[in-house]
Amino acid sequence: MIKAYLRKKRHLRYTNKYLADIRWEIINTVVLSSATGFHNGTDKHLDSLGCLVRKYERRIRLLKF
Repeated sequence: MIKAYLRKKRHLRYTNKYLADIRWEIINTVVLSSATGFHNGTDKHLDSLGCLVRKYERRIRLLKF
């Protein structure tokens, strides 16, 4: 029981850390693209990062139970 609890907490910590990295990646990409100009590759990259944010926020919500 305790091992499962600790494993869940470890996974929750990893997921939160990964989500924070994704959010910083989005901010850095937007700042860099605003200086150099947006192009098709940037749009696809931001879309995929947005989908990852939704995925991991959903996972965090499920881990709270």
